[in-house]
Amino acid sequence: MILTDPHFRIKDHAARWRRIAEHLRAQPGDFAIALENLDRWEHRGHVHPTPLREWRRRIQVAQASPADMEDLLAWLAEPNHDAEPLKSCSPFVGLPVEPAGHP
Repeated sequence: MILTDPHFRIKDHAARWRRIAEHLRAQPGDFAIALENLDRWEHRGHVHPTPLREWRRRIQVAQASPADMEDLLAWLAEPNHDAEPLKSCSPFVGLPVEPAGHP
């Protein structure tokens, strides 16, 4: 059946970003995972450094105050297409945010 064919499955990126924001709201200590990813990627030098620096800046600003944290979490959860280039270089690899039954 076509509905179960994985080739026709459309990923809902906005839903994934909402799950990331919800996870980080509940477990802000997991920003450490993102910062570790950024450290590793910057050290390896395989990724263009501009988005990595921007992610680090956004995370550090957010960690400085509850209002800034809420701003970052809201930005992450929004379906903001203008942010897609930065979001495509997400440092949140390794966060347990996939819904049950998905790889």
